[in-house]
Amino acid sequence: MSNASATIPANEILTARAIVKDYPSVKVLKLIDLSVSDGDTLAVIGPNGAGKTTLFKVLSGEVFADSGTVSYNGADITRMPAWRRVRSGFGRSFQVASVFLDLTAAENVLIAVEAYLAQKTQGARFRLGCRPAPDVRDLVDETLEEVGLASKGFDQARFLSHGDKKRLELAMSLALRPRILLLDEPTAGMAPADRQASIELIAAVKARHGMTVVLTEHDMDVVFGLASRVVVLHHGELVAAGTPEEVRQNPLVREVYLGTEVNYA
Repeated sequence: MSNASATIPANEILTARAIVKDYPSVKVLKLIDLSVSDGDTLAVIGPNGAGKTTLFKVLSGEVFADSGTVSYNGADITRMPAWRRVRSGFGRSFQVASVFLDLTAAENVLIAVEAYLAQKTQGARFRLGCRPAPDVRDLVDETLEEVGLASKGFDQARFLSHGDKKRLELAMSLALRPRILLLDEPTAGMAPADRQASIELIAAVKARHGMTVVLTEHDMDVVFGLASRVVVLHHGELVAAGTPEEVRQNPLVREVYLGTEVNYA
């Protein structure tokens, strides 16, 4: 199966070129090229084992590619660690929500807010453990309100529902004021009603903050409800790229992933 390069959009914010990533005895990513334009919503889809999560790890700096380059805002970040990418404007969520289970929802967001403010002031205002300043408390409250958790700020994170844990993780990412948000399976394990609410929340957050969003997702209703562009991975190769409609009508994509009977309105 030949590799298909994604069409290069204008105003690139994130690009990957000729990305190769192997694990012992497994070739995971094979010369992947993709580009994300500023303000885009790009969905990465494909069957299990296609390489989607590994690609996310390479883009976020969680792992480094064996070869190829990753660029952000025109700068080479191929070997930049994940924490530095966060400081440069990356936000990230995971398939299993990564939150501090023993803290309340508000305390989780407080950590993110204080980290963001400390970064802006080079550590001068990092006061975690002391009584938060009024402006910090306001930011925490606003962020919880934005993701629909205003009434659950004092709830311990471990007792939140699966959907609310995902909302809390999103709130922590938003508190860092990212320019680009990477969402790995944002609706995985959700009931249909929660899934639709998540679609609406992500769309609203993106519009409000003018962020760029890159997501992986198995649910095609989520993909076609959010994405402005879609790329398709299969056995570690990029086999198709385009608008949701172009990808939906692609015979190869139907064969390897969507199926011949798929019909999304």
